[in-house]
Amino acid sequence: MSKFLLSFSALLFLTGCVVTSGGQFQTQFPIGKVFREKVELPQGEVILPEGEWKVLATDTGQNNTYHTFGSVALGHIDSDGYLRGLVTVSTPLDVGLGYSFYSSSFCDPQPNLLYHKTNANVDLGRQSCFGIKKKTISSFDNFADYIKVAMTNARAMNVDRPYDMLSAAFRITRRNKFLYVEYGFDYRESAEEMLPGYATGQEVSLTRKFFPEEKIENVDAVVRWATANADRIEKTFLD
Repeated sequence: MSKFLLSFSALLFLTGCVVTSGGQFQTQFPIGKVFREKVELPQGEVILPEGEWKVLATDTGQNNTYHTFGSVALGHIDSDGYLRGLVTVSTPLDVGLGYSFYSSSFCDPQPNLLYHKTNANVDLGRQSCFGIKKKTISSFDNFADYIKVAMTNARAMNVDRPYDMLSAAFRITRRNKFLYVEYGFDYRESAEEMLPGYATGQEVSLTRKFFPEEKIENVDAVVRWATANADRIEKTFLD
């Protein structure tokens, strides 16, 4: 009986922690709030590309080691009500200093990636990498629920969206710190409109073909942007 009470008390404690930290997170990122340049999270700051980024959805939950995670989706919406960018962030809200996250196969090159770069891959230490691919953002795809909610909220705001985007996904860990952030860009714009300042520059070598071929310069621009900002994204979050 005493074991049952202890287990039940522990469950109540964990549930209380999730509710408290989750409530704070929801308050920090109400639907419709606009951010520029960066968002501040419990473990660090996450940079945003140029422009205004509106909160479309948030979510909180636990991973398989009972750590509370917060997730937020932010959209960059143009003056015509079209979704031109989508940033999704997932990071822990409460992890003790004595815990270290394991590395994962995320930093291994995958056949569906247009480009991949690993800066560090130390188990229980530092893992830092990013991969670029074309990714659908349809709410009917096998995405996390909060991203589906984001697409539903966007429609409720009369925001139209493309079927897919160019995605630059980063995974960064160092001991008890963890960040997964994915930057989505609408490649239907010109490269200069999509990412000002990155339309031209160092030559890029992709690992697979991209279609439509006439938009290959957009992929190159995303690669240049991700390469130029990878260290900044990591240091801004970790330091």
